[in-house]
Amino acid sequence: MENNTYQVEVNKLIEVGNYIYKQLGHGCQENVYKEVMELELELRNIPYSRKAKINTKSKSNSEKFVCFDKIVVGLDTHSFLSEEQENTFMDSLKDVDSPVGLLFNFGYKNLQYIKIGGQCVLQ
Repeated sequence: MENNTYQVEVNKLIEVGNYIYKQLGHGCQENVYKEVMELELELRNIPYSRKAKINTKSKSNSEKFVCFDKIVVGLDTHSFLSEEQENTFMDSLKDVDSPVGLLFNFGYKNLQYIKIGGQCVLQ
């Protein structure tokens, strides 16, 4: 039962990701996808906040969405998702004490996403 606790919410977020990918395709800059994600979440009345974490070592800004108060949503634009990127995203779930996360990759020829928490899915 616990694996399906957030399944309805996760499905709504996957629907948003698919919609964005159908509208924009791949090849845009990451900030474009983040802005469109924010607009779509607002239009669909999905509660969210944007959380930024600045890594002082690499001086990178790792910004994530927290939707429904517990689901972390990350966006990426790489040609493929590496194990290192997945591990970094999994670590970010600990930062906000989140049981579930979705990592979307808009950089591949098809939308890829990984659900972390409960069962892991790569599509």
